[in-house]
Amino acid sequence: MEYDIADLNNDLNGDNWSITVRVLKKSNKISYQNERGTGKYFTTILIDKTTEIRAKAFGDDCDRLFLQLQENNVYNIKNGKIQLADKEYNNSKNDYEIFFKETTIIIEQFGFTDIPTHPQLKTIENFWSMDINTLIDTIGVIIKIEKSKEIKKKNSNDTYKLRDIILKDKTGFSVTVVLWDTEAINFNANEGDIMSIIDGQIIVFKNVNKISVTGSSEILINPRWKVTEDLQSWYKEFEKKELLNLSQMSIGSQEHNTSEISQCNRNKTINERILQENIIEDYQISERLLKLHDEVNKKQKEITDLNFKKQRLSNERESLLEN
Repeated sequence: MEYDIADLNNDLNGDNWSITVRVLKKSNKISYQNERGTGKYFTTILIDKTTEIRAKAFGDDCDRLFLQLQENNVYNIKNGKIQLADKEYNNSKNDYEIFFKETTIIIEQFGFTDIPTHPQLKTIENFWSMDINTLIDTIGVIIKIEKSKEIKKKNSNDTYKLRDIILKDKTGFSVTVVLWDTEAINFNANEGDIMSIIDGQIIVFKNVNKISVTGSSEILINPRWKVTEDLQSWYKEFEKKELLNLSQMSIGSQEHNTSEISQCNRNKTINERILQENIIEDYQISERLLKLHDEVNKKQKEITDLNFKKQRLSNERESLLEN
């Protein structure tokens, strides 16, 4: 029976289910050794119109199926063991994972243009409502590339490198992506390029929510996706409007030149960031005040209850003494 990935669960562990999916990503064969001996496996990320799931093949199944699965191709996959994902080793966005086995059958499919060719991407607007430490896949236009900076670690003489990249998308929201050390030094892209971050981690750095590129994250510059083309078209129109606004601001002035326009753009970007950070900090303070207010109300209620109980006990004592 054919299922969507979103409907898979460990109650289906018979040889009676199949899925039609695209291979988003496939690892190399990986060797390992433990107390039971040596072995090998590979992993793959599969996607359909509903969601993603990670699949794994070990031993003979690793050899048998490795060459059958190629990135970006679509396959019908039948049979396999479905079990709860071990989140210590599996950071995919699904609560389940698939283990291929000897009865797993894989057949390539053609003509499935409606299956996504990339992860389900969050807009930058979505980012601002997500929890800290969660992972995010997103995409945006690079509107500013900061220089890499060397930062001294707290309580240590060691240092690390970081670089901030500012992304913006069609929602009008911006976000700062933080690159560290080697990624910060070797970053190679230009303002106006499209940048996608897969498995970026949401962090708070200097009181501002940002996306951190970790060792398990992936950076893609100008990926060959439809959403990339859409963003490029949008950004061209965005730039035209920005230049039009700047030219209107310059009416009556005799001294505006290209460098001043660039400075206006930089000042506008900086002002946007300051305003955004101001809004975020104000929101965090408001949230904290609400929590404190709730705590005060709870304590006040507890005080009232205790005073009432104390008065009741006092009345009981007086009544007993009178008798």
